[in-house]
Amino acid sequence: MPLPSWESVVQRLGLAPGPRPARLRPRLPSTAAHVSAGHVSAVRLGGSAPGKRGSAERPRVVAHAEAEIPGAASLSFTGPSQLLDLTPLSRAIESVLATVAPRESRISVVLPDPAARVSLLRFGRLPATRQEVADLIRFRMQKVLPFRVEEASLDFQLLSDADGEETEFLAVLIQRPVLFQFERLFSARDRIPGLVDLESFNLANLLARTGGTDGEEAGDRALVNAASGYLTVLYFRNGLLNFYRCKPLAEEERALPERLHGALRREMASCAAYYREHLAGAGFSEAVVRVVEGDPAVVLGIVQEEMGCRARPLDPSRAAVLPAGADPADPRWQRLAPALGAAMGRPA
Repeated sequence: MPLPSWESVVQRLGLAPGPRPARLRPRLPSTAAHVSAGHVSAVRLGGSAPGKRGSAERPRVVAHAEAEIPGAASLSFTGPSQLLDLTPLSRAIESVLATVAPRESRISVVLPDPAARVSLLRFGRLPATRQEVADLIRFRMQKVLPFRVEEASLDFQLLSDADGEETEFLAVLIQRPVLFQFERLFSARDRIPGLVDLESFNLANLLARTGGTDGEEAGDRALVNAASGYLTVLYFRNGLLNFYRCKPLAEEERALPERLHGALRREMASCAAYYREHLAGAGFSEAVVRVVEGDPAVVLGIVQEEMGCRARPLDPSRAAVLPAGADPADPRWQRLAPALGAAMGRPA
């Protein structure tokens, strides 16, 4: 039997030159921390437990913790922090790590969505190499970024079929000083932040583990993240991301519940109009909603009315086994959901 050529081996491993990343999957940490405007939260996963009714096994949450960040109103995720003293944030990180990951050196870090610029970009041809993709993305984004493109760390993912007439990429750019600032807060505590990711992407990871955004469930689905200080809306068509919008909310919009809910309704109506007019939307089969800011019942009602479909709250217990007595509807688990999604990692 002839041995396979080195070229064929490289291709099978996903290491051949091209626009796609290597298919060798890294072993991601089982611990993840999430830094938001007012809290630091962390989750550590342990051994798996059998799923319900013959479904796939679910990992167990073996440790979790939260800590408030005093004075977090001045904490910036869109530029280097203007805080004169990062001690409150450092102490919050130290507190949750001491509880959740006292000995782990590897950790994933999740930042709020406004920390990075996310775009879906189409090209008329498939670039030949990842470097060519990066160059094209930087050229397209240099005039719309709120900072110099030379200062940006870039990552991207091919979304479309490489054999199609057009190729579509998900591009994420974050200002390096912002990225380095938060990485240093963890590396100073002997934690290596091997993965730095965004909040809503890890909510999508969580849902994908339960068939909520991909897999066998076809059609159009929405993920709505009513986070602290902003709203992010993602659409998935047959499991592929085809819409992303993150809208920061002004302080005056958050001052009173009725103003907040009014701002959320306006943004949801705008996203729904885009879906109908530009994405040829025939209707959503479902919308999954995470609510951290606002009345959950009111926000669910707004999403259901504007999207014209059933809206259900995000349920982390569908993807992982929560500690005994934990209530998935507890606001705590809505705050912990991004860290949980990062600890679970991207589905295969």
